[in-house]
Amino acid sequence: MDSKSAIRSKLYQVFAMAVSYPDDDWVAAVKAGELADTLQQLLGRLDESLLHGIDHQALADSGEGDDSLAVEYTRLFDIGTGGSPISLYGGHHCGGRTSAMEEVMRFYQHFGLQLNDTLNELPDHLVSELEFLHFMTFQESSIETQGGDASHYQRGQKDFIERQLGRWLPGLHSRLQEQDALPFYTELFRLMSRFLQYELQALKPSLICRTG
Repeated sequence: MDSKSAIRSKLYQVFAMAVSYPDDDWVAAVKAGELADTLQQLLGRLDESLLHGIDHQALADSGEGDDSLAVEYTRLFDIGTGGSPISLYGGHHCGGRTSAMEEVMRFYQHFGLQLNDTLNELPDHLVSELEFLHFMTFQESSIETQGGDASHYQRGQKDFIERQLGRWLPGLHSRLQEQDALPFYTELFRLMSRFLQYELQALKPSLICRTG
């Protein structure tokens, strides 16, 4: 059976895939209910309280046409369309773009990571930040499996969520509602925000996420 850290790592990976631009294979997985099933299974195995009020139908709703999810992604998040209603770049929400990217890169480099030059995403993009936390929890799980001390990676996760992702991601759910987004995205971001709050409490229950 997977450890909790391994389950958390898989959740970060799935969330990162879910907020990437949806290609045909991903849309098919959404329509088939595969994403909804995977999220429900992982969240339930981590903590059943995370399943409260989950909208399985919304997570399997990619819209009416085959390209509806991609069109909606572009409308909501693509800054190339003259300014997206909702930016997926953390620096657009807090701290200033340059300072946010610099701090995020310091986190990445401290844990031995560099951005993949073949990808277009910048360090403060939501996908990049979720993939970083996927890496961090994967390392935590690997060390724990070997009987080692993973506190270095746990502290890094807590600090990163407090200083970066946890400061701006939770606010996107209400903005998606304001934009009358497809239920898929409003439910997805609601679950991500709930998961991040769970993470902060699990990493150090006495700490409260800073908002400024």
